[in-house]
Amino acid sequence: MKIEIDLNDILRDEFGSEENLAESIRRQIIERFYGDFRKRLFERMDAEVSLIMTQQINAVMTEKMPELIDDIMNVAYTPVSTYGQRGAATTFRDEIIKSIAANMKYEPRNYSSEENAFTKAVKSIVEKQTEAIKAEIIKQVDPKFKEDAIKFAVKTLSERLGLEKPK
Repeated sequence: MKIEIDLNDILRDEFGSEENLAESIRRQIIERFYGDFRKRLFERMDAEVSLIMTQQINAVMTEKMPELIDDIMNVAYTPVSTYGQRGAATTFRDEIIKSIAANMKYEPRNYSSEENAFTKAVKSIVEKQTEAIKAEIIKQVDPKFKEDAIKFAVKTLSERLGLEKPK
C-alpha cells in the first residue's frame, strides 16, 4: 500500500503562503467548522424563511381569496372546442348555472349509474316516502285484517259444521 501526502496542500494556505503545522491544523479546523456552521445556518434559514413565506401566503390568501373568487367567477372568456371552434363569450358563473340547470331535470334511466344527481335525489325521496307509507298501512291494516279473517273463518266453519252462530 502506498500513501502519498502532498505537503504543499497541507502546509500552504488558500493564498499559497507557507504556514507551520499548527497554523495549518488551526486553519483546516476553522474551515471545517465554518463550512458545517454555514451549512446548518443556511438550512435553518431556509426552513424559517419557508415557514414565514407559507404563513404570509396563507394570510394574504385568506384576505384576498373572496375577491379572487369573485374575479374568477365574473371574468368573461371565450370557450374553444377541441376542434378550435370559438363559442360565444361567457363567464365561469354562467357556465356553472347552465350546468346546474342542465342537471336539474328528472331523467330516469335503465341504470342508476347513468342518472344525474337530481334524479337520484328525487328517487331516494320517493322511495323513503313510499316505505314510510307502506309501513303505516301495514301497521293499520294487519290487525284489522287478522280480526276480520278470524271472524270470517269462525262464521264459515260454524255454518259448515252446523253449529250455532256465535254471539
